[in-house]
Amino acid sequence: MKRKTDTIFSILYRLHIVSPKGMWVWTKSLTSEGISLMALLRFAAHFYPQRCALKDGKAALTYQETYQKAQDLAQLLYMQYHLRPNMRVAILGRNSLILTLLLPALSRLGVQTVLLNTDMGREQLSNHLRGRQYQLFIYDDDLIENLPPISYQTVTTTELHHLIIYRDYQYERKRLPRIGRGREIIIHTGGSSGNYQRVERRPSVTSFLPPLVALLREIGVYQYQSVLIALPFYHGFGLATLIVSLLMGKEIYLQGRFDAPKTLEIIQHEHIEVMPIVPAMLSRIWQTKGAKEMMKTLKCMICGGDSLPKSLINLTHNQLGEILFNLYGTSEAGFFLLATPHDLASFDEPTLGKAIWGVRCKIKKTDKENTGDLWVQSSWAMTGRKNKWQNTKDIVYQNAEGYFFHRGRTDRMVVCGGENVHPEHVEQVLLSHPLISAARAFSVPNPAFGNVIHAEVECTHNSSLSLSALLNWLRPQLSRAEMPHAITFKTIDMLSTGKQKAH
Repeated sequence: MKRKTDTIFSILYRLHIVSPKGMWVWTKSLTSEGISLMALLRFAAHFYPQRCALKDGKAALTYQETYQKAQDLAQLLYMQYHLRPNMRVAILGRNSLILTLLLPALSRLGVQTVLLNTDMGREQLSNHLRGRQYQLFIYDDDLIENLPPISYQTVTTTELHHLIIYRDYQYERKRLPRIGRGREIIIHTGGSSGNYQRVERRPSVTSFLPPLVALLREIGVYQYQSVLIALPFYHGFGLATLIVSLLMGKEIYLQGRFDAPKTLEIIQHEHIEVMPIVPAMLSRIWQTKGAKEMMKTLKCMICGGDSLPKSLINLTHNQLGEILFNLYGTSEAGFFLLATPHDLASFDEPTLGKAIWGVRCKIKKTDKENTGDLWVQSSWAMTGRKNKWQNTKDIVYQNAEGYFFHRGRTDRMVVCGGENVHPEHVEQVLLSHPLISAARAFSVPNPAFGNVIHAEVECTHNSSLSLSALLNWLRPQLSRAEMPHAITFKTIDMLSTGKQKAH
């Protein structure tokens, strides 16, 4: 637990972020590398040179090696692939050492980096690439079956891994161009709906300061050393975790694709202390035999990306103690609400928590129950939306103590028989059943009611839940309009972000 005497300044000082020596190293790093992720990596390499930085099951690098390999990769991309400031590169790849090195290397070259969603189908990928001009396309070998014909130069992550990780870069070196700051990193949201939207992020120390303060003050992440990142970097939560972990000199284990049994093996073998996660991943983990024993080293689980069911909160707290935190936000605005384990245990329904320092929230279009649309203003929002009020499209309620509670999404609300229905509420009720591990609710056109709700549910292993028993259990908890007209028992597919695919 955090020491009561710890202040934000003392923590930042201990992490060298605001110490005199740290300010001197920042100055040298920013002068040499510009405002880029390479400058952040140089800062970390100065203070933690021999500490293990990255592991991915194939290799491991110290912070000094990570910085040097990122420099080598920048040289390779500059000399052999002729990348220059303001060019554009697209990457289709899963978490790995080489993907991690690409982010600071491209940032140092002043190149705009587009992280494509690996869940994109061939047609979606073709539509994205059509009409866009990239100077280089980088991809994982095992994703090649989804690649449409490409007219510009390409290279696989395996080729880059061989050149940079397995042997020293031997080509001619030149001084890299000076840059003022790195270009944007663009991620694509909306994978669960299939409609991918661009979200731009620029490297900036000040932009990450308010959320970093929340992670330090409320969660105390500075106390822990090892972090497992199974969330993909093109998920805003995964990318933010990587950047903050590098800044604090953490030992980072990268998992290319979430698989509950494999994830538990990594946690146990690598003595993982901190893990960012989404609710669907947490649910899958608890369905795995021996999960509690294999998670003994975990000190902090940070959940985000989706609504957190109360059943998962109770199960995690009962099995592991109060180590579960909840972050809430959007890819466009970043995270802006935080709930501590005590907050999550204090209410009968899961709370999104309170607004963190440096953010403003307000509710518009409230109804008679003070429920309405959540708007947020933050300085670390995506490029073009910093310090501007944004409609999150979340429908929330705020109690007298300032805690927010999720009621649904405006873009998912449907009218069934003249009544507004939020499919998320139906999902949350279904997930509270002890024999259901995953649930999905969606609207279907109906000539009598306009729309009706259908549901798909995945039961826990070895359970024998009948349709009639489930319907009898549901009726007292849902209104007539919310009650599913059809329920299908099936395995629900999960995206690499940990979210469920839309129906």
